Amino acid sequence: MSERLLRPDAGRIRDTAPGAHDLAKLPAGATLVRVHPLGGVHPSAWNELRSFGPTKSRFDHQPPPRRNHPRRRIGYLTTGPTAFVAALAEHFQDDSGRVGPFDLAIGLPTITLFETAEDLTLLDLDAGWVTRAGGNQAIRSGPRGVCRDWARAIYRHHTTLHGLAFGSSVWGPGRCIVMWERATGVFPAAPTATRRLDDPALAPAVMNAALTLGTYVL
Repeated sequence: MSERLLRPDAGRIRDTAPGAHDLAKLPAGATLVRVHPLGGVHPSAWNELRSFGPTKSRFDHQPPPRRNHPRRRIGYLTTGPTAFVAALAEHFQDDSGRVGPFDLAIGLPTITLFETAEDLTLLDLDAGWVTRAGGNQAIRSGPRGVCRDWARAIYRHHTTLHGLAFGSSVWGPGRCIVMWERATGVFPAAPTATRRLDDPALAPAVMNAALTLGTYVL
């Protein structure tokens, strides 16, 4: 039987305090990776969090209706030894939940690496907290509307958190991060590296990532 993610019980989420073992704490100097568009309808700088939402993304914490919510901004990033591949897998994930072809032209996708300027405290959705709060691991792969309800409830009731940490639903080794506007101080003055994905210097790495993920580059 497949798991079904129940809608969040706000009272239970409020009363389920995360313990130390439920948190993913990243110290200042940790490396984060993100893919962001420099063109298209919603271009984004490397150190900019998105206020427009909620979109179809799994953990958008903006309340409906979909519009700009300047007080609630969000970014999706990756970390760890497979952060480059994971960032591409997440960015090019299609509506079916699989990794689609890498289109390096639409939206001018750009990959940026930077080292955090401050510590990050994240709720680890792969730890035991979700179960105690009335959910299960379908939070990583279940209906996105329900997952967004969970994100809103966590954001509302656990105000010391900077965001969420979780395993990628499309690339098993991938480690993903949702960062809320509470963490804007994490961005340094300048990134470690930033390049458009169609930069010839990145071609071997992008091609290897596509082969690793069983897809191809357009």
